[in-house]
Amino acid sequence: MRSIQLIDLLVLIFYMGLMLGIGLYFRRFMKGANEYFAGGNMIPWWVGGISLYMSSFTAWTFTGAAGFVYHTGWFGVLYFLSWPVSYFFGYRLTAARWRRSRVLSPVEYVSTRFNPLTQRILSYVLVTSGLLTRGITLVAVCKIISASVGWRMDYMIIGTGLVMLLYTLHGGLWAVSITDVVQFIFLFVITVIVTPLSIQHVGGFHALVQKLPPVTLHHEYAGMPYDLHYILAFLLVNFLNANWGAAQRFYSVKDERDAKRVGLFCSALFLTAPILFGLPPLAAKLIWPDLSAVPFFSQSSRPEDLIYLGIVLTWIPNGMIGFFIAAMFAATMSSLSGAYNVDSSIIARDLYKGMIKPDATNEEVLRVGKMATVCLGLITIVTALIYAKSALGIFNLMVVFVSLFQVPIAVPMVFGLIFRKPCRQAALASMMSGLAAGFILRFIVGWTVGPQIYGMIVISLVVLLVYHLIRPDSKLDREIVERFFTKLSTPVNVVQEVLAGGKKKMISAYPVVGVNTVLIGLVITLLVLIPSAGELKQVNLFAGGFLVIIGALFYFLGQRQNRRRNLL
Repeated sequence: MRSIQLIDLLVLIFYMGLMLGIGLYFRRFMKGANEYFAGGNMIPWWVGGISLYMSSFTAWTFTGAAGFVYHTGWFGVLYFLSWPVSYFFGYRLTAARWRRSRVLSPVEYVSTRFNPLTQRILSYVLVTSGLLTRGITLVAVCKIISASVGWRMDYMIIGTGLVMLLYTLHGGLWAVSITDVVQFIFLFVITVIVTPLSIQHVGGFHALVQKLPPVTLHHEYAGMPYDLHYILAFLLVNFLNANWGAAQRFYSVKDERDAKRVGLFCSALFLTAPILFGLPPLAAKLIWPDLSAVPFFSQSSRPEDLIYLGIVLTWIPNGMIGFFIAAMFAATMSSLSGAYNVDSSIIARDLYKGMIKPDATNEEVLRVGKMATVCLGLITIVTALIYAKSALGIFNLMVVFVSLFQVPIAVPMVFGLIFRKPCRQAALASMMSGLAAGFILRFIVGWTVGPQIYGMIVISLVVLLVYHLIRPDSKLDREIVERFFTKLSTPVNVVQEVLAGGKKKMISAYPVVGVNTVLIGLVITLLVLIPSAGELKQVNLFAGGFLVIIGALFYFLGQRQNRRRNLL
């Protein structure tokens, strides 16, 4: 197993410089809140699809999730399989509706579909749940970097958190989306190399299947039980997330057709998850059956969280190791920045403009959003420092917070877009009932995660659908709801609503992605010149050459797109 060398640290600095450069590049286009929070509704559908996919893949995927697969075997792969299924069926319900809602934050529509009080309380709950979960993502990437280079975890959390905060502050949703694409291309190349090499080491896929125990549906991980109910419950959670958590990517494209393409493309990309992120930890289970006997893993209190990093250090040459660490850093940076962007839009649009100063200008809303981003980033650093010492582990921490907060929020928000029947007061009652049910079922009744999620969904949905029997809408309320659904049934007029003011000439994603991908490919190719490349020079040449070709293709497409625009 290789160790981190100076070349890896230099590559890390180079890669992060590129990502920060993208943020600074898009800063000049952020003229107002619409551009900062929704990309001016000009995010290309393929960029939105990749960005939505990448928002689910942070360093947590390569630490907590990889450790979960290592511990539970094929059961963990079933967890990854739930993603493409739930996203495929999920996006079909609400992608077009989100675009037609014509909002700049996920809860903006709540004020008219339900009422301002629901919008206000939902904003508080969303921001609070975000503050509780963002630190887990930050801890995950810092665990990888700290284990790689031997730096103190608390210093890593503070330094990494500040860099991510600065990056987010400048570029808005465009910077988030474009860096997602660059990171996707590079991470795809890395995982395509790592997966077959790790499987080959254990004798091939057939040998992997034969040597591993068959799938079992009952496991305990860090003191928490997991069974078939957990898989089915998180299939439902991801289904809700495909309709609610993906909202920003749906309303940031130009029309409802592109919104559907975002969801379909993302669900197709998720088909790669069980292979690229599930199989390497399974191979590691055979390669290192006793982690305590391997010096690299024995240094950690949660050694299974370092499984994927151990695989990379074994089969990836120095230099590219630095790129992998940088990509993990950047993917987490992008995920956090996307979360900061959503939460700051809620604070600026829904709380500040909606409650404090309704006549706030576009520039004021943008300024408040940026100040909110700073506060969110600093609080995330503090919570990450706390989570770094938790005995639960980062996988269990994420499961606990997602199960408690995401379900009761998502149920009324998703079904409020679909059904006219829920009255305007029903969402608040549904959300509060679901939150209360989650805490009671988990901490008082003592149910496991799966049944807990079932109970929360049933209670939230029943309250949402029958609350009108207790407090029916007035005639005015019914008229407001009807106007809202009339808007949802009205297609977006791209010419009038999006392209006004010459926006069609504003930004092309292809050249930015192309140039940065070519630069990364050239650097990887040049790594064959360092002595430590050794017998793995072919890996450098394959990865570098592939990235140069892909980057050149993107650049060519960008130039052709610009020529067409100039003819219009």
